[in-house]
Amino acid sequence: MKLIKSTIAAVAIASSIAFVCPANAQMRSCRAPASTDWPVDPPSYMTRNCAYCHGSSVQGFGVAPRLAGQHRDYLVLQLDRLRTQERNNPFSLTYMSHVAINVRPENECELAAYLSTMPTEAIRDGNETLAARGEEIFKTGVPGNYVPACQFCHGPDAQGLGKFPRLGGQSYYYLKRRLEQWGEGYSKIAQHMPGIASKLSPEQIDAVASYLSFLK
Repeated sequence: MKLIKSTIAAVAIASSIAFVCPANAQMRSCRAPASTDWPVDPPSYMTRNCAYCHGSSVQGFGVAPRLAGQHRDYLVLQLDRLRTQERNNPFSLTYMSHVAINVRPENECELAAYLSTMPTEAIRDGNETLAARGEEIFKTGVPGNYVPACQFCHGPDAQGLGKFPRLGGQSYYYLKRRLEQWGEGYSKIAQHMPGIASKLSPEQIDAVASYLSFLK
């Protein structure tokens, strides 16, 4: 048991390093802007660039993730990755790469800060009967397959932190497809995720995605 716990802890630490220090990502430092001094009008900017796919309140729609309440630094980093096509899964390349190009780098921090303050809603579109199994995987991992607990990086309530995304309440359909894409080898931006996701069975992916969709 001690060996298993040590292995999981080691994987978690290595995962953290891999995520925070990707090889090609442009790491932008954001300083919180004054609340009354926006270089752009974030609501209008969001409506023009985000709402069509992510919904008018950017709570997500199908496989388009919820942006509301997501961490500012994570959003900024992903905009950079979308622009450079480091996020190379088919959805990102088809729908987001050309959109991200139109978001000016000098406006990214302001837009992301605005999105991060928007209220969130749990999508609750998963299979409720699988939620308990998903919670177990999220909190303890799958030691037999060397899968670390998701909470090591994403927090005990899937709230995320900084460049680790908030997953709680995200759409089941988005999370499920994203885990499948990790397992298929897309997006090497977080070197640990393809290896982790590829060890999860379809049933385990369904369970984790379902559990997360119900979190407030």
